Amino acid sequence: MSSVPVSRNASLHGHVAIVSGAARGIGGAVAVALAEAGAKVAVFDSLAADDTLAAATEQGAQCRGWRLDVSDEKAVNRAVAEVAASLGPISILVAAAGVMPSGTVDSALAQWRQVLSVNLDGARHLVAATYAAMVARGDGRIVLVSSVAARQGGLLAGAEYSASKGALVSLGRHIARNGAAHGVRCNIVSPGVIETAMNAQLPKPDPKTLPARRLGTPEDVAGPVVFLCSDQSNYITGIELPINGGQLFYP
Repeated sequence: MSSVPVSRNASLHGHVAIVSGAARGIGGAVAVALAEAGAKVAVFDSLAADDTLAAATEQGAQCRGWRLDVSDEKAVNRAVAEVAASLGPISILVAAAGVMPSGTVDSALAQWRQVLSVNLDGARHLVAATYAAMVARGDGRIVLVSSVAARQGGLLAGAEYSASKGALVSLGRHIARNGAAHGVRCNIVSPGVIETAMNAQLPKPDPKTLPARRLGTPEDVAGPVVFLCSDQSNYITGIELPINGGQLFYP
């Protein structure tokens, strides 16, 4: 897992971050980049996150892992309390946990509910468990990981994936609108086709058909997330940042 060069001006020393879905892929790259910027990092995932923890620790940051299902609200609440007790007050939350089964518009209801429980409910549980303390301290930086599918529709996955990612955009803007006066910022990143283990078995567009002439990497997403969590973006909240190499331009 490679690291992401971070400007000294994006220093996150003194901050404690939670990153969900951080065992691999985008979440893993974000966790390592936040550690490189100086944050203490709590890695949340239902999978073992040994590689992420090792790479983050190499950056000299204090990191710990919690193995949990973010769709389980009680488990999220327990883990967040443990993070605050062991690493300190949480000022950064990056909700990157997600599942992306292939499917159709009329895929089974059980699949619909499973995808939304992780992609949407999981983000809700994380925000609910951290938001009040961020408001009390007047400092919070939240980033929700959506997808180009929120606007374009899912070409690689089912309707439930697109619906969950579209809902994250709305959720993020609601948090931003209500949190701004309290020092809590919330932004959304919407990656295009990123090469990760989650979508390794799904068909992908020919890179030659994309404006950037390549597929994205998790590190392409991690750098902008660090920026959105840093003091460099103190007057930015409620935006949806497309990270897709020109695949789709947003109005």
